[in-house]
Amino acid sequence: MKRVAVTEIYEDGQPIIKQGTHGEGTYVILSGSVAIKIKVDGVDITVATLNKGDIFGHMSFIDKQPRSATAVSIGQTKVGIFDMDYLENEINKTSEDFRMIIKALTERLRETTSKMVSLTAKYYKLTGKTE
Repeated sequence: MKRVAVTEIYEDGQPIIKQGTHGEGTYVILSGSVAIKIKVDGVDITVATLNKGDIFGHMSFIDKQPRSATAVSIGQTKVGIFDMDYLENEINKTSEDFRMIIKALTERLRETTSKMVSLTAKYYKLTGKTE
């Protein structure tokens, strides 16, 4: 993959990115799996489990907001970090109208995920359930 600039290997349970931090790195899973977790009111909620070929970290690249979730390695996981010059070049090739659509979709995804996680955390607290 020419678009991958660097590869990194993470051991089981090791965080790859952390919720609330700033970063523009966008990752692709080359092997292994990654749990996407969001902490709300002290409750960790897994919102997705990603596998080989899946991409994460892209929302912060698009909207320049802090990370909305923590990505944690499940087992040994190898990830590729996209070349930022490549991504910037590709996004700059798109029209302003299309970039506006991508940003709107990213914003809507953040809002929807936040609402889902908040409701799940309330459910966990009411029922005493943990992940």
